[in-house]
Amino acid sequence: MSVFYNYYYLFYRKVLPDNQPHLTVIFTLSFSLSLLVNGMISLVAAYLTAYNMSNYIMVGIFVVIMFVNYLVFYSSGKGMRLIKEKPKFFNNHKLSVFLTLLFFLITTSYLFWGPICLKNIISP
Repeated sequence: MSVFYNYYYLFYRKVLPDNQPHLTVIFTLSFSLSLLVNGMISLVAAYLTAYNMSNYIMVGIFVVIMFVNYLVFYSSGKGMRLIKEKPKFFNNHKLSVFLTLLFFLITTSYLFWGPICLKNIISP
């Protein structure tokens, strides 16, 4: 998570400049994580019980993840410390950028393929 936080921050600092990059990072990182968590829960629930999660549950999961990330990274000051430490995967900048981009693309892709998979699982 620390590496993702650092590279999301760099993106919002250099590529898309923002006046509150830490809060934007918390929002986008929470969104990515909630897509991953919601996707896994939805697929398991659909496969085991043919249940499709409601949007309210998904938004609730996002809010909980965002609140936890806010407490962990912003309130505690951990986000500021991470920016100074510049954590990387295996101390490799290119690998860290690649894995961060891959994480973002995989989690965001659930928005497109998730409903199709769920439909195929629930209605045979």
